[in-house]
Amino acid sequence: MDVVAIQEHFEEEYPREGCGVLGVVKGKKKWFPCTNVAEDENEFIIDSTEYLKLLRTTDIVGIVHSHPDASSEPSESDTKQCDALGIPYYIFNYPEMHLTVVKPKKSTTDLFGREYEFGVTDCFEAARDYLGTQNINLRPRALFEDDWWEKEDLDYFTSDTIKEWSLRKVELSELEKNDVLIFKVHAEINNHCGVYLGNDIFYHHAVNRLSCRESLFPLWHKYLIGAYRYDANCLP
Repeated sequence: MDVVAIQEHFEEEYPREGCGVLGVVKGKKKWFPCTNVAEDENEFIIDSTEYLKLLRTTDIVGIVHSHPDASSEPSESDTKQCDALGIPYYIFNYPEMHLTVVKPKKSTTDLFGREYEFGVTDCFEAARDYLGTQNINLRPRALFEDDWWEKEDLDYFTSDTIKEWSLRKVELSELEKNDVLIFKVHAEINNHCGVYLGNDIFYHHAVNRLSCRESLFPLWHKYLIGAYRYDANCLP
């Protein structure tokens, strides 16, 4: 989080509340300052046009705003709005910049902005977790070895393994939402996967990046080698 840039925005908005969002773009977290259109200087309402534009281009993982000359503790309105959106609130008092993070009772952002940890929050677990929200339940995988694509005689994305997850191969020209995409990225074997969301957008979690939505073009389509669709009748 770019606290310096956030503080500069709050300074520009003072004595009104400053506001913005934290979003994930291409696996990196970014701060996006927004316009506060609230009439009361002790409240904030993010400009709806700006927010909708960010929703189309960014995975929003946090709402940020200031409490000028006050505590960073959330107001009743902050807590209610946080729960309603399902997105964490990051509240700074200004100018001290003490931070309070308010987490919603039920989050809608758990899939996005996750830190990479092999075997826990990696590409396969991201795909499995996303498909779970679509009522598609892939079987748990066997334990992978880290950096397995760099070791001889290890290949976890073979056609037989993929079939064990009840996935059947489909043509790349016939992609549908929730198809599992398999990639070969700077390796001799298949070593990455994601989930197709439609309109050339897919969800994935690459090594040393945050989980996010991303376009297949211009980069990722070069590494795309296959697509698979869940089929409960597809048995190993």
